[in-house]
Amino acid sequence: MILAMVRHGQTAYNADGLVQGRVNIPLNDTGKAQAKQLGEALLLQNESFDLIAASPLSRALETAYIISKTLKSQNPIYVDHQFVERDFYHLDGTPVETAMPLVRIENYKFEGYEHDQMMIGRISKAVKNLRRVHGDKKILLVAHSHVIKALLRYIDPVQYSFADLIRHVDIIYFEITDKKISVIKK
Repeated sequence: MILAMVRHGQTAYNADGLVQGRVNIPLNDTGKAQAKQLGEALLLQNESFDLIAASPLSRALETAYIISKTLKSQNPIYVDHQFVERDFYHLDGTPVETAMPLVRIENYKFEGYEHDQMMIGRISKAVKNLRRVHGDKKILLVAHSHVIKALLRYIDPVQYSFADLIRHVDIIYFEITDKKISVIKK
């Protein structure tokens, strides 16, 4: 399976520097434009996908919808709840500059907060399940920064960290086989 993971477009919380986590914030105008631009870039590259999937949060769904329409896909968007953003719990709505120093502490734990190992375990299991259900398809999945970082950490915890920057509508391609998950294009 080829999995192209995309971070959703910008929201008002992103623009204001606030942690969103599972707070359901829609795309702002910049985010909508970013999604449209990515869709147009994929169209110019003659990219096609067997399936377009998304996290259930509106910012990811809306990004997937805009990309899907730009690519003229006729298929419904597959919503997978396992790819929802990290549960930041007590940090939701706080300034990123306040929250991120805590989040970047290796294995930071707080009751109710989805710590690194929980996040990595959830996402690696979800990716394996996606392959089990959809086989060797080429899938575009619109998700969230920490979802993508969790998969990168699963692949190589030395090279990748939760402090890595993944910009809005960045796309990273992974290959998923029965034995291995690897990055094939960033």
